[in-house]
Amino acid sequence: MKIVFFVLGLLSVLSWASSTSATVEIKNCTSTEFYFVWVTESGREKWIDMLGLSVLPPDSSAIFQVTEGWYDFRIEDNQWRSFSFSNIPIEGGTSFLWEVFPVHQDSD
Repeated sequence: MKIVFFVLGLLSVLSWASSTSATVEIKNCTSTEFYFVWVTESGREKWIDMLGLSVLPPDSSAIFQVTEGWYDFRIEDNQWRSFSFSNIPIEGGTSFLWEVFPVHQDSD
């Protein structure tokens, strides 16, 4: 009987967690390798690099989870050229895809 309640409780927690988090995919549709995939909640100054020591080569994706909210995304190559996408609403239980094309490059 205790196991049944434990399993039901675990399923409830997993259901709640999946509804408040979302999948983000950033697809590199350029010919450039990117060394940083930065993410922050919109309006905040603390950016987190989702790649760590990895590189995002052309025609590949970085996929990660975020909690529900508004986000800013920025990627940078080894020459500090950046591409960004800001104030994106992310709803729990959904997925968001940003296909990065050269047209998204930030101007100075």
